[in-house]
Amino acid sequence: MKKFDESGDSCKPDIDLSEYGILEGISETIVSTGLDTPNAAPIGIIRKNQKIFVRIFKGSHTGENLVREGVLVANVVYDPLLLVRSTFFDIESSEFDFVDIGGKKFPVLKSAISWVAFRCTNIKNTEQTVVSDLIPLGAGFFEANRRAIPAPNRGFNAVLEAAVHATRYKLTGDKKYLEWIMHYESLASRCGGEGEKKAMKLLYEVLGL
Repeated sequence: MKKFDESGDSCKPDIDLSEYGILEGISETIVSTGLDTPNAAPIGIIRKNQKIFVRIFKGSHTGENLVREGVLVANVVYDPLLLVRSTFFDIESSEFDFVDIGGKKFPVLKSAISWVAFRCTNIKNTEQTVVSDLIPLGAGFFEANRRAIPAPNRGFNAVLEAAVHATRYKLTGDKKYLEWIMHYESLASRCGGEGEKKAMKLLYEVLGL
């Protein structure tokens, strides 16, 4: 099994997910799917009791691609604007690169620090979600992005939480989510940089606030 980097020439027999940023609990990533027409959306990769799995809402492009193709890529990204854009908009095809694993071209985000490609197994449909176990197939880094790994930033985390609440507000119309979004917007403004502020501005535009 290959461990890919930008040159694609280093190898490793096993994949330590922690090395690539997929930790115990829920690791918030941007998942890319669609071997022919790439799509990206924020999705949590869940590691619990030595099991790796994902839970995706039905009706999304990501869920449809997962069921049809049986593979996905988890991208570890620290770009707050990309986080919001991938939540509500289609990402431009120029923002993806492709890596070859076992003869398949997997879409990865060029702005990712690291990525892990998974095979999806034991796919189960619930009333609202698609749940699938995940088996790692390959992983890699984009070294240019890896050199700029940021320290934990409350502003970035606030954008992440606001984006989650924004999707819930769009689904339910419950005004309580607007209150939480405004709380996190205040935190993003105080603790974040220009990227976090631009991300929150875009999120407010999406919600018509």
